[in-house]
Amino acid sequence: MSFTQGIQTINRLAADFPVTSNATPADITGFTFAVGSLKRIKFRFRCVFTLGASGGFRFVAHNTHAPAIYNAEFNVAEGTTPQDFNNAIFAEAAFTNASAHAATYFAHIEGEIEQDATGGTFSIQFAQNTSDAATATIKAGATLEIWQL
Repeated sequence: MSFTQGIQTINRLAADFPVTSNATPADITGFTFAVGSLKRIKFRFRCVFTLGASGGFRFVAHNTHAPAIYNAEFNVAEGTTPQDFNNAIFAEAAFTNASAHAATYFAHIEGEIEQDATGGTFSIQFAQNTSDAATATIKAGATLEIWQL
């Protein structure tokens, strides 16, 4: 059996990424990656994030053009009163939860995307699920790993 070695990049979030009063997903600073025409990538994103008493969370594994293949698995665990939120998505859509519990959470998102003939940019995006003044923050040290296959 032979293996194909891909190009791997590992990005680490250097500073906290706070979101206040915004439910529109935005690229997490430093977590964007150009994907060439008809190229395939695998990705893995891990972070610790905190929520205020309301607002919830919204994550998107985003691509600037509709990919030929898209699959992503979202897993979030809440550490104060253990709860797990999980979902598999096969077309780009936000993974959201309206959690109104101020706590620390852990997110693990991974998947695979095959770019269309146009090429484009892949990113991990974050926002509040419901816009309010309670800040949601991805903590410094979050990582995004990408393998181009």
